[in-house]
Amino acid sequence: MTPPIVKRFLIAFDEHKLLGFFIFAFIWGASFVLALQPPPASEKPTYRAVGQLSLNSSPPIFTSTGEQLQQQGRIINTGMLLAPRVLEAVAKKMQLSSQEMQEILDEKLQIRFPEIDEPPIITIGYEDNKEAIAKLILQAFMDEMVEQSRLLNTAQLRQRIISLEERMNYVQQELKVAENAFYGYITGEGAALLAIQDGSLFTGITNSQQEQRNLLVILEGIEGEIATLQNQLGLTPEAAYTSSALSADPIIANLRAQIMNLEIQLEVLRPDLRQAHPTIVELEKQKQANENLLQQRAQELITNGNLLNPSPEEIRKNSSLDPARQELANRLVALQSQRDAFLRQLESIKANELELRRQYEQFPERQMEQARLTQAVQSQRILYQTILAALVDARAAEAETTGSLTILQAPFVPLQEEELGPGPILIILAGGAIAFFAATGVIFLLATLDDRLHTPGELREALTGRDVPLLGQLPWVMSFDRHGKRIPVFLDEESTYLPFYERFRSNLRRFGSEPAKVILITSINNHEGKSVSAYNLAIASALAGKRTLLVEADLRSPSAAQWLNAIPDEQGKIEPLSYYASGNCIALVPEIENLYLLPSPGPLPNATAVIESDELQLLLKDARGRFDLVIVDTPSLLRCNDALLLESLTDGIVLVTRPGTTRRSMLTETIDEFIDTDLSLLGATINGVENLAPPPELPINYIEAEIETDDTEEVIGH
Repeated sequence: MTPPIVKRFLIAFDEHKLLGFFIFAFIWGASFVLALQPPPASEKPTYRAVGQLSLNSSPPIFTSTGEQLQQQGRIINTGMLLAPRVLEAVAKKMQLSSQEMQEILDEKLQIRFPEIDEPPIITIGYEDNKEAIAKLILQAFMDEMVEQSRLLNTAQLRQRIISLEERMNYVQQELKVAENAFYGYITGEGAALLAIQDGSLFTGITNSQQEQRNLLVILEGIEGEIATLQNQLGLTPEAAYTSSALSADPIIANLRAQIMNLEIQLEVLRPDLRQAHPTIVELEKQKQANENLLQQRAQELITNGNLLNPSPEEIRKNSSLDPARQELANRLVALQSQRDAFLRQLESIKANELELRRQYEQFPERQMEQARLTQAVQSQRILYQTILAALVDARAAEAETTGSLTILQAPFVPLQEEELGPGPILIILAGGAIAFFAATGVIFLLATLDDRLHTPGELREALTGRDVPLLGQLPWVMSFDRHGKRIPVFLDEESTYLPFYERFRSNLRRFGSEPAKVILITSINNHEGKSVSAYNLAIASALAGKRTLLVEADLRSPSAAQWLNAIPDEQGKIEPLSYYASGNCIALVPEIENLYLLPSPGPLPNATAVIESDELQLLLKDARGRFDLVIVDTPSLLRCNDALLLESLTDGIVLVTRPGTTRRSMLTETIDEFIDTDLSLLGATINGVENLAPPPELPINYIEAEIETDDTEEVIGH
């Protein structure tokens, strides 16, 4: 298969071969004129001094820096050989001005570097009118180039050592900072990390939990014993402490006895003596005094606030414990004190456990911080060792540094030979080659600038790039009627062209939400095969059993009804509106069943008025209900807008394209216009695709005939 670019070139060559021949003849003729010109007169002789510089063979290298510099020194270029220092030294030594030096660089000095497969020898030439001056100036250039090579290697090494020393100081400071941070962290957090790592912290948490469980068991036993004693005494631990303290005090017991004795005396005397009797009054005073002393003593003993401003009766009641109850009260008080001590111990153990848990939970963060600091120290140490090794290597390389160039051949002037220009035959041959490439280049440029899409692949790419469905690729159609005339339609249901148009018809029914019934077929340019596609699509639909109407809506061209052996009504040209209004304009195609044809009465001078007439529009609306498929063949869009005027009466437009005729810019512009104006574009076809179907056999009575239609050139011209 021929590549698209080659096909474009061949098409452009066929179209522009005269221009290519003219360019070829003009350039080749100019080479003949140039070859016949006499040679130029001899000029003043010049002397060309030649010298050679050689790259030094590598001495024994023991350092990587020395080897690297040696490799760099072997990379010689024009910029290094003609460095500003070299030019200044030569100008000073030879007393040359800047203008003379610039003239030397532009015209007189030549430097040739060796090829890859050549020995490492640099050839330097210098031209001058005087032989001695040529050798002297070239010698000065070569000496300074060798010196420049030595200085360049030394300067590179010294700059490398300075950079490494500066970097070393900075890295040492960073390493010291990283080590201080690491040692400070280990000093502060090392004990905690070690406790976690050796398991002592986890053991402490476990022991704390075990101690809490033991204390809770002890507390449960103490609380049970306290509850038993409270039930026996009927006293709380605080009340038991108060009663035990009052009952154990001898002063309280003595005062209670005195008060009881006075009460007995008062009880004995009151029946015989009045209340105001001095004896009764004296006894009352003594009783009151003893009760006051009892209250004072009770307040001295009880200081915890359990007995505030007690009455004598309460004091006597709380101090009346017998020894057995007093022992129980003391036991209750002791258990309460023991319970409080265990509770405080339990709280302390819980607080200790929380602290241990907090330290254990912080272990990942501390460990990550330790790893980060360790990695920082290691990275800085590795960087330090690397720079230190490079610095030691660079300092050792100082003893190995030498220049990369030596003078292999001192400047000399070889024997001058007469320089002869190219011969006439060589000029003519070169002119022919230049003429051929120029003509080919111009034709190739014209092929590149050609906007036409020459291959089906280019058309497919252009359509799919604009999201336009490809309804089918249609071959050249070359058939023959019963008289042996060549026609662009097939009339036989056994034709090899039928499957392609049957696929075209089925794709029309497949694409879209519902099958299109009235289809408008048009193209962008003339000669793209729209009428041929419309006729053959109608034939394929009729052969499929569909009642099909083909409407020739191209009123600016004559009818092609003779393709189907039909005869158009000549009265249509005289009264086209009556022709469409009569209803007799639709004719049955005699040779194909189910196919009806509405021939064009054209060419008409007022085609637009007929297109927009009510008669034609009513006829198309009526045809929608009478036929299964209505195909409307319209003029090309470049020729007129008749297709756009009829689009509203149809279900959509089918755009016909053809390789070598359709232009990319016009195709893109047309599709964008359809999208912007909301025109229904059902899809596109590629017409005239080569090698899709074999040509039919020629009939015996074959007659070469021309078909008078706008599609003749595109269909039968192949």
